[in-house]
Formats: sequence, structure tokens, C-alpha cells
Amino acid sequence: MMRTTAIAALLVSTFAVAHAEPTQKQLEARAKELEKKLSGQGYTVLVEPPFVVIGDSAASEVKRITTGFLRSKAALLEKDFFTKRPDKLLEVWLFRNEKTFRKGVKKFFGEAPDTPFGYYSPDENALIMNASGLGTLSHELVHPYMEANFPDVPSWFNEGLASLFEQPREKNGHLTGGVNWRLPNLQKEIKAKTLPSMSTLLSTTRDQFYEADYDAYAYARYIVFYLQEQGKLHEFYKKFLADKKDLTGAAALEAVLGEKLDTFEPKWRKWVGTLVYRRG
Repeated sequence: MMRTTAIAALLVSTFAVAHAEPTQKQLEARAKELEKKLSGQGYTVLVEPPFVVIGDSAASEVKRITTGFLRSKAALLEKDFFTKRPDKLLEVWLFRNEKTFRKGVKKFFGEAPDTPFGYYSPDENALIMNASGLGTLSHELVHPYMEANFPDVPSWFNEGLASLFEQPREKNGHLTGGVNWRLPNLQKEIKAKTLPSMSTLLSTTRDQFYEADYDAYAYARYIVFYLQEQGKLHEFYKKFLADKKDLTGAAALEAVLGEKLDTFEPKWRKWVGTLVYRRG
């Protein structure tokens, strides 16, 4: 999820001047600034290119998440999807639980978060996390990479891919997502026939997606999940990224599926009904 007040920052013109990813020197300089600012407050600051990581857990735990989870998920995203790293210096704030997350967001960013989990703020150049659950981190990590590599991405695919990795797994050297908690609500809406057509979802504007009266996140996630399960996700992403005419993704989707959305959608809805979500 991206803060709605900052989402517009993602819509960068394709004619904007390209910027290089932050250098090691720049990252280290920012880390020193933060160490000075946070001195005596119980924070650990680490450099993990292309990020500076700040955490209020024990130093060993901040290092474990940084060099383990964050490093591995970023590397796998770069391997499979993103040829460019984020082209601005980004901070990753890892608060140890919801209480310190809410307190820290208020103290350092001057606002009350509208989620207990975490978010990416392009305005603050920061991923701000309740690190008691790391699925949110792998979700939000997609957004700055997408910003750098696919600035015209529609919200449905931006959030669909990010939501896929809320349940991150590594399989044969690739990042994958499993069935997750978004499934039951999607199945409920399919049964109630309250979902719009797939072509409607794909053509939603940013505001239409984030203000939808149906579960647009789950809808988008399980389209992406289907592509993953059929071994077509990477092919779809490459086709979509290369398509300068259709910015909805419909043409790329039909190309990799080998059929029109009108005939695919009923099959997809039936397939979603066969999936099972098991808690824990």
C-alpha cells in the first residue's frame, strides 16, 4: 500500500531526467546523519544498498532482518522483474511492533498512520514498517522498484504484484507468493456477483482503484497469482512493460493467455473458487 497523499509521486513522466541509484558514499553520509539524530534513542542504523535501514529492535534483530529478509527479497525482485534499482535514497524504518510503529510515525513523520502494518511514502522517500510481520515489507518493497522501472504502471498491477509478495516464498531461486488472507473476501464477492468485469478493473484510474467499492486489491492479486501459477507472470510483465500503446495491460494479458478476457474471466473466477486459504 502507498499513502494516498503520495501516490501521485509515482506517476513520473517518462521524459523525466533519469537519476542514478544512491552511491555508497551517499548512503553512508545519510546513515551518519541519522545516527546523530537518533543517538541515545535505541535505534540501530545500517547501510544496505540501495537503502539505509533504521530499527528500534535489538541491534542483532535489525541486522538479521536487513541482511536476511530485506537483502534476499530485494535481490530476487531485481533478478526476476527490475533491472534498475530505485533512483533515490530510500530509508527503511523497522519498528518492532504496532505501538512503536504508530509512535514513531507520529514523532518522525508528523502524522498518524491509517494502517497498523506499514506503507511506502514517496514524499518521505521511506518505507515505514511495523516489522512484527515482514510480509508488509516485501509488499511495499515492490513500489519503489516499480516507480523506477515502470513509472506508468496502473495501480491494479502495482498493487497486484506487491500484494502477491505479502506471502513471500522462495522457490528454485525465484520469489513467489502463496495463497493468503485476501482470498476469502474475493471468493465471497465472486459468489455475490459484486465484482466488476476484469476489463473494468484493468482500466481503473488510480483513484478508481483505491476508492473501489469492491476488493480491488484481492482482485488484482489473484490475477497476478494466476499468472504466477501458470508460469506466465514474467512473460506478462515483460510484454506489459514493452507495450507503449495499451497502458491497461489487457493486450499483454490476452497475448500471454492466448485468449480474450471475455472468455478467460469465467474460467478464472471458477479457478479462484478452487483455492483454499489455511490460516497459520
